[in-house]
Amino acid sequence: MNKQEVENILISMRNSKNEEAINKLLDKLIVIDDNLLKNAIKQAGGTKESVKKFFEEKITKMRNDNTQEHIPINELFAYGINGNCVHLHLPVDLHSMIEKLGFSRTRDTVNLYLLDAIDKIKEMKDKGYDKFQGKDNIYMISPILVGKSLDFLKELDFETKTYKKQELNNPEFLSNNKDARLATRIFGTDKNVATAKIDFDIISRNDWQEKKNAKVKEFKDKGIKFIDNLER
Repeated sequence: MNKQEVENILISMRNSKNEEAINKLLDKLIVIDDNLLKNAIKQAGGTKESVKKFFEEKITKMRNDNTQEHIPINELFAYGINGNCVHLHLPVDLHSMIEKLGFSRTRDTVNLYLLDAIDKIKEMKDKGYDKFQGKDNIYMISPILVGKSLDFLKELDFETKTYKKQELNNPEFLSNNKDARLATRIFGTDKNVATAKIDFDIISRNDWQEKKNAKVKEFKDKGIKFIDNLER
């Protein structure tokens, strides 16, 4: 059993509950020495079923260690800790909101909640919240971070990258790009995906806070507001 076969086993196991654990295991798989991998496969039992069982036990242990949490930060966003970043997630189905508000107002509403999430994370970090200490940035990855949504983040000094479907289906491109590999593991290869990252040093600056406040005012002037009793 080679590295690609082990990777395929991990990918086949992925679901909405274990995707962060799977992604961490896939990242470790990429850098593991081939001889160490062979020994690990042998110790696990050497078959597809035994390797899958080994990973299931590993994922359960990671879950019990409470390191893979997605913790709500407001009604739309949740966060997890991934390496040196606070990883923001949008674990909400937006279809009902789009039906009620339309695409444009839904996008603006999501962005208003995003700024609120950033404010809350910054406040908790500034107050010494343990989970955020030593973290350098806020990070997002999603198929919805395209078009005008991406333009909004660029205006707020997020560092953004976009990966087209053609790139995500190119093994050579994937082998040299960790974010692109992560995109394929979470979302597959049939969607354009973008990433966005902003350093805590940037959001702590007065000029950035002024820019953020101007955006919040702009949303309020357009009638964009927080939604009561929003269902996750």
